[in-house]
Amino acid sequence: MTNRIERLLTIAVLVGCFATHVAAQGTKGKAKSPQLPAAVTQAIHANKPGAEIAQVEIEKNNGVSVYDIEFKDGKGEIEVAEDGTVIDVTDIVTMKDVPDAAAGAIKTAAKGKPIKQLERSEVRAEVVKEGGKGKVSKLSAPKFVYEAELAKGEIEVTPDGKVIKGGK
Repeated sequence: MTNRIERLLTIAVLVGCFATHVAAQGTKGKAKSPQLPAAVTQAIHANKPGAEIAQVEIEKNNGVSVYDIEFKDGKGEIEVAEDGTVIDVTDIVTMKDVPDAAAGAIKTAAKGKPIKQLERSEVRAEVVKEGGKGKVSKLSAPKFVYEAELAKGEIEVTPDGKVIKGGK
């Protein structure tokens, strides 16, 4: 009886190891929801209630672990530091939701071609280097950035139309 139980336990452990190995294949820096720190999970539920996670990437920014979480069904994204500080919250928007100056810069960069997707990011914090290491610093007021995925490339602009990145 004892040998039978030991064999069953051994088989269960081997199956578990194999399943973990298979699940880890192809994830390269991506994690599933159960592996998220409690503070990150709380931030997700507070900012994107009911949104289902599609993908998680863990990035190091000046030594600070930042969780970049994409949601299913066009629910946007969120970036959260390991301590639960929300770096930014991104929502998918339409052109009518974009300020005129930002919309103009985006349309100019698109050069008459279709815009695949528009996003609005509410930046609440940033990772700064302080004393040789990274630290999460909350902004006194959120900044907004509009990003458009173009036929070729992408562009990021401020609400007043200033190009931050891309658009060439």
